[in-house]
Amino acid sequence: MTLETRVVRARAPYALARAAAATVLAVAGAAAAHTWAGGSVPTGPGLALVAAVVLAGSVLAFRRDVPTRAMLPLVAASQLGVHESFGLVAGHDHTTAAATAAPDGWTWQMLAAHTFVTLLTAVLWWAGRRAASYAVTLRARAALPVAPHLPGPGDAPAVPSLVHLLVAPRRGPPLAVLPS
Repeated sequence: MTLETRVVRARAPYALARAAAATVLAVAGAAAAHTWAGGSVPTGPGLALVAAVVLAGSVLAFRRDVPTRAMLPLVAASQLGVHESFGLVAGHDHTTAAATAAPDGWTWQMLAAHTFVTLLTAVLWWAGRRAASYAVTLRARAALPVAPHLPGPGDAPAVPSLVHLLVAPRRGPPLAVLPS
């Protein structure tokens, strides 16, 4: 007979749903930033491929609870990865305008746009976590047991007691009226 011990690690709830939300936010934000800064966004299959890669990374990251201090570097890495992926899977035009751009497409507009989206995404995730923690706290507070109603002095039952039924009443009319 062998005694087997197993360590169970707590997983973060709804990891796939949170990873899907992170993927939508990261890819949509990166696409908007990339387009605003003058870059090209891949169409159809290329965008789906980038989203699948981001979803895989998000599932790995959100299997455990991500601390707040790690959120900004995680989002920045995803923005960097999505930017580079857009450059790999987007259609390339070999014009002189593309040749004169900064290396790897990092212009100051591109850097500013991706930095803005990174900060916005991190703030949105932070606010979402705060809202979720408040919702869980309110739900836990509402689920506390309620004390039962205890009868007070005015809530006495209307059923007569056995003592009143067996003892003759002591009140009534006087036995005799004496003239004065």
